[in-house]
Amino acid sequence: MEILLQLIDELKNGADALKPYKEEYEQNFWRKFRLEFNYNSNHLEGSTLTYGHTQLLLMFDKVGSDSYTLRELEEMKAHDVALRLVKEAAQDPNNLLTEKFIKEINQTILVRPFYKEAETFDGQPTRRLIEPGQYKKHPNNVRLENGEIFHYASVAETPALMGDFIEWIRTEEQKKELHPVQLAALVHYKFVRIHPFDDSNGRTSRLLMNYFLLRYGYAPIVINSSDKKNYLAALNRADSGDINSFVNYIINQAIRWQQTYTKAIKGESVEDVDDVDKEIKLLKHRIDYTQEKEKVLSNQVLKKTYHNSIEPFLIRIIERMSTFDSYFLRKEVTFSGVGSGVINEVENSFRQYVEHIVENMVISPFTWKFSIIHRNLSKTRNVSFSYTTNFEINFTKTYYEVKYPQKPDISFKKLYHQVISENEIEDFARILLKDELNAIKIELGDL
Repeated sequence: MEILLQLIDELKNGADALKPYKEEYEQNFWRKFRLEFNYNSNHLEGSTLTYGHTQLLLMFDKVGSDSYTLRELEEMKAHDVALRLVKEAAQDPNNLLTEKFIKEINQTILVRPFYKEAETFDGQPTRRLIEPGQYKKHPNNVRLENGEIFHYASVAETPALMGDFIEWIRTEEQKKELHPVQLAALVHYKFVRIHPFDDSNGRTSRLLMNYFLLRYGYAPIVINSSDKKNYLAALNRADSGDINSFVNYIINQAIRWQQTYTKAIKGESVEDVDDVDKEIKLLKHRIDYTQEKEKVLSNQVLKKTYHNSIEPFLIRIIERMSTFDSYFLRKEVTFSGVGSGVINEVENSFRQYVEHIVENMVISPFTWKFSIIHRNLSKTRNVSFSYTTNFEINFTKTYYEVKYPQKPDISFKKLYHQVISENEIEDFARILLKDELNAIKIELGDL
C-alpha cells in the first residue's frame, strides 16, 4: 500500500508543478470525468441509459429514445447537479462535511419522493415510500446470492451512527495520520456499511469519496460499471475484516485517474481506446433524434402511433378498469371524436375501425374521447348507481396528449415517435381505479 500511495503522491506533485493550468486543458479533463462518472455511478445502481444517451442528456438535454423511465432521466441529470455541489463544496477548505450536506446530496440525486418495490421481513412483496434526504424508515438489509441476509445499520441506530461517522471524519482530519486517498476510501466504506438512506447509498458514497479527494487536491475517480464484480468483491472482503483490500482497490483507481488528470493538464489526449466508438454512437443517436423529432401528424404517422402506443395503452387501461366489472350489471366502452361507437374488442374490431378511419380521413388535429361506463351497482340496494370514467387523447400537428378531464393536472404529452411507457400507463390506470373505488365507497357510505 505504501508504494501505491507514494506513486499517487508523485503523480499529484508532478501535476501541481505544472500550475497554473491552461483552463481549456482542465476543462477537457472535467468534460471527460463528468460524463464517465455520471454514466458509471448510475450504471452501477441499475440505470439502463447507454453511454451515448447519457452524453446526449447531459450535454444537449435530449435523449432520442423512449425506452427509459422518467425517473432514470431525472436522476441522471440530478446526479450531475450533485456532482457540481460536491465539487464546489470541496474547493472551500473551511467547509467541513456535515450530515446536512450529506442529506442534501441524497435529496438532490433522488429528486422527489417515489414508491419502490421491496420485500417484507418474511419475503413478501411490498411497496415503500422513498423520501429523498431522509434517513431510512425501514430496514434496508439485502439478500445475498447464497440466500443469507446481510445486515446494515438498523433504523434506530442510523442517526447516532451518522453522528459518529461525522465525528470520526473530523478526528481523522485533525490527526492527519491517514493519507487523503485512504481517508476517502474509508469514508466510502463506512458510509456504505451504515447504508443510512432508503435509496441511493452507493451513489452518495461515491460522491462523498470524491469530495475528499478533491478537498485534498487529488483527481476524482470513477468506478467503472464494467468492473462492478471486482468493486463489490473488494467491498465484501472489507465486510469480512480485510478493509485494506478495499482501500487498495480505491488507491489503484485513484492512480489511474491521477494519470488521466496529469495527461489532460499537459494538453495530451485523455481519450480511451473505445472513445472513438462512443463518439460514433453518439453521432448516430443525434442524427436519429433529429430525424424522429421532425415527425408531424399524417395518415402514416397516426397509423404507426396507434399501433405502437395508443392501442397498448387502451388495452391496458380497459383491462385494469375491468377490476370493477363484477361489481356492476353492465359495462360499456365508448368513443367519440372522429367517428363514434362502442368498443367491443380493442385488438380486432376497434383496430380495424381505426385503420379504416385513418386510411380515409383528411388529417388535421382532432380529439378522441373514451368512456368506460359501469352501469348498475349489483348485489346492493344501490342498483341505480353507475360510474363513468372519461379520458381523452388529443392529436395536434406535432404531438399527442393523454388527458383525464376530471383532473386537468393528470396528463402527459408525447411526440409522435414516442410511446407511452408501461410506468406511465400503470400510473394513469392507478388514478382512474382509485377515483372509481372512492366513488363506490362514497355510494355505499364507507367514506
